[in-house]
Amino acid sequence: MNPIQLFIISTLILLVGAIMTWILGNRSQVKIVSTLFFGTSSAGILTAAFTVFSNGTAQTEHSLVEIPGIGAGLLFRIDLLSALFLSIIALVAFLVALYAIRYMDLKIFSNSSMRTFYPVLMIFFASVMAVVVVADMFFFFIFWEIMTLASYFLVIYDRHDKKVLRAGFKYFLITHIATALMFIGVIILYLQSGSFSFDGLSQAMQSMSITNPGMVHLALALLFLAFATKAGILPMGDWLPDAYSSAPTPASGAFAGSMTKLGVYGIIRIFADILPVSEFTQTWGIVIALMGTISIFIGTLTALIQEHSKRLLSFHVIGQMGYIFLGVGIGIYFLNTQPVLAIVALSAGVFHLINHVCYKSCLFFNAGSVLWKTGTTELNKIGGLYRVLPITAIITVIASLSISGVPPFSGFTSKWLIYQSSIRAAEANPLILAFGIVALFISIVTLASFVKFFSTIFYGKYADNNSQAIRQDVPLTMMIPQMTMAFFSVAFGLLPILPLTFVHRSISTLMDANFFPSVQAVYGSDPLGGLITRYGEGTFAAWNPLLLALIGAVCMLIAYAFYRAGAAPRRVDSTWYCGEEHTDEEVRYRAHSFYLPFKKLFRIRIGKYEREGVYPSFSLPKIKFNDNRFKRLTDIDNWFYYPLVTHFMGLMKRFSSTHTGIPHVYLLWLIIGTVLAVAVLFMLAGHTGHL
Repeated sequence: MNPIQLFIISTLILLVGAIMTWILGNRSQVKIVSTLFFGTSSAGILTAAFTVFSNGTAQTEHSLVEIPGIGAGLLFRIDLLSALFLSIIALVAFLVALYAIRYMDLKIFSNSSMRTFYPVLMIFFASVMAVVVVADMFFFFIFWEIMTLASYFLVIYDRHDKKVLRAGFKYFLITHIATALMFIGVIILYLQSGSFSFDGLSQAMQSMSITNPGMVHLALALLFLAFATKAGILPMGDWLPDAYSSAPTPASGAFAGSMTKLGVYGIIRIFADILPVSEFTQTWGIVIALMGTISIFIGTLTALIQEHSKRLLSFHVIGQMGYIFLGVGIGIYFLNTQPVLAIVALSAGVFHLINHVCYKSCLFFNAGSVLWKTGTTELNKIGGLYRVLPITAIITVIASLSISGVPPFSGFTSKWLIYQSSIRAAEANPLILAFGIVALFISIVTLASFVKFFSTIFYGKYADNNSQAIRQDVPLTMMIPQMTMAFFSVAFGLLPILPLTFVHRSISTLMDANFFPSVQAVYGSDPLGGLITRYGEGTFAAWNPLLLALIGAVCMLIAYAFYRAGAAPRRVDSTWYCGEEHTDEEVRYRAHSFYLPFKKLFRIRIGKYEREGVYPSFSLPKIKFNDNRFKRLTDIDNWFYYPLVTHFMGLMKRFSSTHTGIPHVYLLWLIIGTVLAVAVLFMLAGHTGHL
């Protein structure tokens, strides 16, 4: 069985599973059956992906479905880049399903049907997998839209909460505007080539870059906005903190581990694969790197002031996606001039994407475990939970240190490569060095943020939001996904050459043979010897995490030996509050108190108006006028904004009623959208004489 057949069967398994889980009414049956379907599908996808890595690209010889007259055909192509993303998605899908078995027993979901969760989750992952395999932008658009709709229904799963509905509407509105921009960008290229295939779009870019470069830039700008929005890059990613914090934790883990990564996949596929290497790649490489740096700065600083665990993690998604865009942007920038530097930067960005999947999904699972145990995500209401969640506490520390870029964990290695790329790029473009300096500084802020995160949850005096939690860690089905992701965060940090080999090969196949040097020529060949970076002029930098870990372990053993040799007596006593009678709750050091001077330094100031943080979202100060008519005229809130919001909320409530849990209804919406899209394409094709 070839990889394409395995892929088709595996995605069909998910679709059959969606139907089966909807038919089953029993909650426990739905969970068990869905996990079996997810496990079987993930095994098939992983087998297909590793077959591609062993034997090379697999693709369909002919279109499985053709739409005559508009040059669209359903083509599946699994190259090494697709195989890499498929591997990530398959692993995340199974771990999310496993985690959800017990997590969805929370009381807040007792009135919600599993029929409206698991079938949608399966459709979501099936569409995500299809996006990275399809080789035709028309069907890419269809699968992309299915993914967006499925994720919207996951965001509003708890649709009895008005805040959740508002978050869902914001997500629906922003992402569909982005999808429309993608569609327009593709149409611009389609009108030149008459084909939606990746090869046809590449030829269109090649010819238009000579005859009409302005239209090429416009198409690339629209495509960039679409993919950057899905990735959560600011300012287009304003939907992300609300949507991630509103969705159930398994869905948040699924989004962090797969959906936002498709934005990066789209950027690489368009700008490093379909777009011919030229001055266009240089221009858009610097744009991608710049937007990534802005997201690093604003997203991470905003995360520092958050006091709810899932919102804190959501803003860090924005910041970490910025690191990925920075690495990918540097790589695309140098494709036309320095291929060796380009492959290192691109590999750094994609390697950081893999690491981000590991530690960020793990952190969302950690936050979900705390919510499952205490019933809250508010950091000010909990503390000292290492007593009831000891294993979760250890895993959270590992994931927190990895995302903060602390050696020898995986997050450090990928960030180190991004920094090395920016330093090396300084000779050609000093602005890129400035980007790297910002990224390095913000990495320290990331560490500070996660010191706050795990300290307020697990350290200090014991508090569990008055839930009287049983002193026992979360169930095994919730623990295994966390432990798996923590394992990869350690393993990829200690042996980085292993994942980098797959990443390097995946990117190298996007170009002609010998365009990029081999992985051994760039990083060395000894997996135990760490990493070196060569740019054709000898060793530029070196990093040996195993050696550092060994030295650190020896130092800790020496310190422990001194501790034991001293035989200092220990005693446990209550905290002394200087003679005052206070309860532990009164003197607790809460999340709000962390880094107050820093938060005062980084805040928005406009005249007398002041707002904590640097996130560009704040209410304008009210202006008073004596003239009532002039006041009514300039009171835009009353005559424009409030009526608009009221109508939008009404539309949102009516739209949410379509979330019936019946697959036939969802299928009907997809068919209607597809028919309308085809109709528009026929009209456009008729005007340009392609029919």
